[in-house]
Amino acid sequence: MTRSSERAPDPAAAREARGQATGPDDEAGGPRYKSIYQQLARDIGSGRYPVMTLLPTEHELCEQFGASRHTIREAIRMLTVAGMVSRRPGVGTRVETAHASTRFTQRISQFPDLLQYARNAALLVQDVRTIKLTKRLAESLGAEAGQPWLHINSIKTLGDQDTPVACTLIYADPAHSDLRADIQPRISLLRLIEDHFGNRIHEVNQEFSATPIAAGIARQLQVEPQTAGFVITRRYYGSGGVLLLATITTFPHDKMKYSMSLNVA
Repeated sequence: MTRSSERAPDPAAAREARGQATGPDDEAGGPRYKSIYQQLARDIGSGRYPVMTLLPTEHELCEQFGASRHTIREAIRMLTVAGMVSRRPGVGTRVETAHASTRFTQRISQFPDLLQYARNAALLVQDVRTIKLTKRLAESLGAEAGQPWLHINSIKTLGDQDTPVACTLIYADPAHSDLRADIQPRISLLRLIEDHFGNRIHEVNQEFSATPIAAGIARQLQVEPQTAGFVITRRYYGSGGVLLLATITTFPHDKMKYSMSLNVA
């Protein structure tokens, strides 16, 4: 894994993304990327881009809409979050379904896919504090009970909607990184990983489970307590098997679909 490089923002791209640069597909002065997303969604729904075929390349879409690469990527991100397309390194953007889903879809088959998921995971922070790991939580994380860890409580929304689709609890060992200084009201999981752990992550372990959603998380997700939940626990390890970071993400059962592709040699 490599660290992301810092570059000065492109003022034109920023204005365009905010909707200040408009085109024929803009609707009611909304963000440019949103209008492009809506047009592409209509084109997919009408069959212009059939299921299991590839969308035009980023370069072709930039020319088609007269938009920057930043804006096109944000529109594609919204299609990905809606479950309509998937991005495949070295292949392109493939149409998966003709209709936007109300569920969050993950398609992960290799480590770069996980990084792409983290890149698209914009989280709204609800609470940040230092806790001592209980025995039960320590067992879940694979850490030692009683240790002080940073705890970040956050929620994930679907696209630009306000309805939460998941609650993500982030745990970090302060002995290996101090994330607190970089916590903002909205954070990028990938940015936290790259900035604080960089190429120190050697292994990622994923665990899937089903559980009734506890009352505290249920309130954040706006569902009834004990609603069936789908839980993904990810543990990020450094050299020597040292646990650096862990995330526990809980979805209501009707808000999540996990897809995996296996290639047979």
